[in-house]
Amino acid sequence: MADSVVIRGQRLVLRSLRPAEIDAEWQAMVTADPIAVAELPDEAEFRARLTRSGRLHAGWLDLAVDVGGESVGRIQTFVPPCRPLAPGTFDLGIGLRADMRGKGYGREAVALLTDWLFDHAAAQLVEAGTDPANHAMRAVFRHAGWREDGTVTEVGRDWLMYRITRPQWQAARN
Repeated sequence: MADSVVIRGQRLVLRSLRPAEIDAEWQAMVTADPIAVAELPDEAEFRARLTRSGRLHAGWLDLAVDVGGESVGRIQTFVPPCRPLAPGTFDLGIGLRADMRGKGYGREAVALLTDWLFDHAAAQLVEAGTDPANHAMRAVFRHAGWREDGTVTEVGRDWLMYRITRPQWQAARN
């Protein structure tokens, strides 16, 4: 699709999910470690959302993390169910296949999408929550220049929040 978001990095591409990849993404959600996924979404809504991947709409954007022509996971922006976001604020989430973790793909994908949101989506703040025990994800955020900024309780759990503002991002780029 011509208007789909495509973000190219050194080792990976963030792109729309292909129809055949949607089943694998649903299975990844069903079998996800509870440290990474707060709650299982409605299957029909999840699948419908992924068919619109590659397009930013109302704060939502889903992209495949593609390495060598193969999807190895998904990165997204989303709107939390019980917390409205201020204009220019984006929440980010990422999930990679277990065999693709620890290779720097998550770090590159987070940096690429963060850059794109500030450059193309008028972002003022990009944030993400992670389980406090998810040390790998915490390291990804720190490496990408994000800062730890308190906790948020959502869907019955406490999430450690990481954020980067437009001025912080601009300073890191210079």
